[in-house]
This record gives sequence, C-alpha cells and structure tokens, in this order.
Amino acid sequence: MQWGNIKTLFILSFLILNIYLIFAFIDRQQDVGYLDNQELPIEDQLASEQITDDSKAVDVTELAYISVVQRELSDKDLEELDELEGQTIEVFNNNLIISQLDSPVKLSPNKSKDALEAAVLPHVLYGDEYVFAEWNEELNILMFFQEKENRPIYYNENGLLLVFLNDDNEVTHYSQTILGKAEVQGEPVQLNQPTQVIGQLFKANYLHRGDNVSDIEIGYYSRITAEGIQVFAPTWKVSVNEERDHFVNAIEGLIYESNQTEFLLNVIGEHMMRVNMLDEENDLRENFLPILEERLELDNRSETE
Repeated sequence: MQWGNIKTLFILSFLILNIYLIFAFIDRQQDVGYLDNQELPIEDQLASEQITDDSKAVDVTELAYISVVQRELSDKDLEELDELEGQTIEVFNNNLIISQLDSPVKLSPNKSKDALEAAVLPHVLYGDEYVFAEWNEELNILMFFQEKENRPIYYNENGLLLVFLNDDNEVTHYSQTILGKAEVQGEPVQLNQPTQVIGQLFKANYLHRGDNVSDIEIGYYSRITAEGIQVFAPTWKVSVNEERDHFVNAIEGLIYESNQTEFLLNVIGEHMMRVNMLDEENDLRENFLPILEERLELDNRSETE
C-alpha cells in the first residue's frame, strides 16, 4: 500500500519536472531567437521591419564644432538695409529685422527649393547666406535657415528668416536674424555615418515598421549657449516618409527633439512683443501685428478642435 503511494508520487513528480523543463526549453529558444536578431547587422534588422532607405549618399566623414555669436547690425549693414527697395523695415535691438513689402511678391507655381529661394532671397539682407528649409502650411510660413561653413544651422532663432504669406500665397512680411562669423573649434572629428545614425534611431524607437528614410543631410545644431556664444555640433537631419525630421548629433549621438510648429509659435510670440512696442500709428505695427495674432489664434483653434 505504501509502495504504491510512493510510486504514484514519483510519477507525478517526474511529470511536473518534465512539464517545467519543456516550458524552460521553449523560453530559452525564444530568448536565443531574440538575441540572434539583436546580433544581426543593422541592415538586416531594418530589412526585417521593412524599413527602407532612399536617401542619397553623403560623403562627409569629419567635421569640427563651431562657435558663433549673434550679429549686431553695423552702420554698413543698416545702410545696405536702406538700399533694399519696395519695403518698410524696422530694426529691433539692433539684431532683429522685420519688413513689410510695399507690394506682395508672388511665388512661382513651381514650389521647388530653388524657385522659393529665387523669389524670396533677393529681398533680404545677405540672402545668399540662407537656404530654404520648410513650408509650414498650418501657419503658412516659409522657413529659411542661415548657413555657416556651407551647412545649415537648424532651428536657431538667431540665424533665421521667416516669410509670412497671405491667403494667395504671396509674400507680405518677413522677419530676419543673422548670426556672425563662425569660429571653428578644434580639429575635425570623425562623424557617425548615416547607417549608424539610422540604426540608432531604430533602436531608440524613432523608426517604425514600414518607414522610409527619404533624405539625410548634415548641418549644425546648437549644443551649448553661454554668454551670447553658441557652440554648434555637426548634426544629421534624417527625414522619414517625407513628413517628419529627426536630428542626431553626428559626434556624440544625442537625439534632439524638435517640434517645428512649437518653435515657430515661440518666435512669433517674441516678435509680437517687439512689434507691440512700436507707436500705434506705425504702419508696420498696424499691419503686421494682426498677422502675428492670427497665426497664434490658428494654433489655439487647432488645439481646441
């Protein structure tokens, strides 16, 4: 009687042990599969998620940090501003230019980068230093970034040209800030290359299944600001699905968060404070202030909908 009970107990024990070992084996196989996938080359990992790369090759392997201060307009700069015809200009704190065009400037039906630059840049001071960046259709504003060392400075309010359009997509006003001369900081440094950067964005969950990397370019992003001096780091701009951009420090690997509309609204808010200080009889104040207010109201309406 006792032997039968002992035998039954042994059978049940071995059965439970076998079930445990089977589940442990299955879990182990899953872990091994996951680790094997993690060890695959990044190209294979992207392919497994159907993430494609249609960007053009960028042959830049080394760049240095640069430092820049905001440009204070000199008497010569102000003289050149006076020579710009067909517009009324106000200068604030000797570093912000706001202009109202006497007649709206029509944009070419061809909305290419070259066409937009040809339509806008001849009307601004040192226009050859700026490149078209984005058309924010929600606020109907064209953004141009200033270049340093032949590369754009991304989303910096001290080297920025904003062009305001009316309902017919004609240029009526613009605001402009200018960065001074760039100073190269130290020797050029080896850059993380686009494949590494795409892999980094993937591992940080910025890229998702089926995404397409549509473009990659190199520019500069503000890294440090101290006593009016800004240090800019070489930074990759990675465009995904032609609808969103990610910015990755090309040396340190930092991923910068950037919200275009939020950036523009902050700049518009600062412009409003400056323009509001003009005399009430000032034509620019009378005409431009409602435009700035309208842009802020557009954002407020979109948030409540």
